[in-house]
Amino acid sequence: MTGGHDPIPLCVPRDAAKYAAQAGARWDDSKRCFYWDGGVGGISENSPVRAYLPFRFRPDRRPPYVRPWMVPQSLWGWNLRAMLRREDWDRTRRDAYRRAGYRCRICGGVGPDHPVEADEGWAYDDTRFIQVLKGVIALCPDCHAVRHWGRSMATGKEQHALCWLAWVNGWTLVQARTCADNAMAHWHWRSGHTGWTCDITWVEKVFGVRPMADATARAAETQQGLVALARQSRNDEMR
Repeated sequence: MTGGHDPIPLCVPRDAAKYAAQAGARWDDSKRCFYWDGGVGGISENSPVRAYLPFRFRPDRRPPYVRPWMVPQSLWGWNLRAMLRREDWDRTRRDAYRRAGYRCRICGGVGPDHPVEADEGWAYDDTRFIQVLKGVIALCPDCHAVRHWGRSMATGKEQHALCWLAWVNGWTLVQARTCADNAMAHWHWRSGHTGWTCDITWVEKVFGVRPMADATARAAETQQGLVALARQSRNDEMR
């Protein structure tokens, strides 16, 4: 803690290191990360540091900074990993890592085994039943586990994800549980509709890539496998 404030980890791309340093950010060589020591109130309106703040520290944001955001069951498997060529997906996810300085865009943290993972940001048109890709960002494994709440439940990691959900948002466990329960209810509603389509125009425009010719078939095959695994998991729990 410096000057009464906990240091804030910053998401600084490597090619922007000099700008962060010039603005007063401190480089910690042991953590391989820039930190801001003066509290958010000490960052001027025009400082480049504002752009590097993780979401939970940004003064223009309010909780929830992270929440469960689950894909409707009929769209399980409809993701960039399945629909793009391996090299195109690698370029997309690595760009997200680079832009975040290999830190989590939500909390600024990193994982114990690997620093960050790529999370697809989906928006949902609940009238026309369209899942629209809005971007790809870097998240630490813990924040990513909150986003993929169903997977955390299936792998026995729900309680850890619940505690993380509460901590990042500054909530009690009761508030976090309410958020998770509401997200599950919303997911069940969306999963009750089977006519969903998937729009990945964002990645096509930003990176100039196209889905593979067999992308639809690959996604559908993955979806069927994931549904089968989910059913097996439920059956095992009932035994």
